[in-house]
Amino acid sequence: MNLGLLSNIFSYIRLIRPSAPILISLVTFTGQTISLKAFPNFELILFPLLTSFLLTASSFVINDYLDFEIDCINRPNAPIPSGQVSRNSALYFGIILFILGFLSSIMLNWLAMLIALCTFLLSILYSLYGKKYGLLGNIIVSYCVSMTFIFGSITATGLIEPFIIAIFILSFFANLGREITQSISDMEGDKVKKVRSVAIIYGPKAAAILASVCYLITVFLGPMVFLYLFNKLDMLRASFVLASEIGFFYSIFFLIKYPSKERAMMTVKQINLWTIIVLVVIALIGLYF
Repeated sequence: MNLGLLSNIFSYIRLIRPSAPILISLVTFTGQTISLKAFPNFELILFPLLTSFLLTASSFVINDYLDFEIDCINRPNAPIPSGQVSRNSALYFGIILFILGFLSSIMLNWLAMLIALCTFLLSILYSLYGKKYGLLGNIIVSYCVSMTFIFGSITATGLIEPFIIAIFILSFFANLGREITQSISDMEGDKVKKVRSVAIIYGPKAAAILASVCYLITVFLGPMVFLYLFNKLDMLRASFVLASEIGFFYSIFFLIKYPSKERAMMTVKQINLWTIIVLVVIALIGLYF
């Protein structure tokens, strides 16, 4: 395989931002684990995982296609603005990913399929219209990500466990904080497209404070959710919960102190890490809940 082909393949991989579809797949797995109170077998996890991965990847690719002008400013080294992938090729790639995700969703129960496709449609509507409305767009994205817990639960048992609702709420506020934080780093490009983000309308400091409030809701509600489970937690898992809580406080402190583009980008990465830690702990708790 020549270097040119390898570089081209890598550009398409970057286009789907693999960490995001992988994270969504992990959320699906977590929802299944909580509902089943056991790890799902390969047959049960295969199509839900493929569906969540492929539809998420497709939504990111189509979003990058639609956000070309913004990304030329905010992310000039991204595959489309840098010319590594043409806009038309990206669109075709996004459509192919959607078709594969749709075919995978057919193998699910009808309610799970409906949730997957409606959530995908909502993510596209966000890219087309919702993003320009700032906070409303942030809420849409947070809802789409958090719905994956419910999607996972329904693919496993056809039911929504009460604990899943609590996790949905925690996830919603964590993701809402992350989206508002992202608006700080995207200010330059968002101004070009006249996006009414919190950071642009009220300033990066106000955006950092609002994002931190969302993080704090997650931080303080989290222990309440886990409180009646502590008798089922060993010290190892309890320490991971505490580590993620400390991590959130660390990110909040520096975001409010330095509400810059660079700090916002760093905070988003940190929040993703703290979220992954919590997801792993939740999945393990789900085995005994």
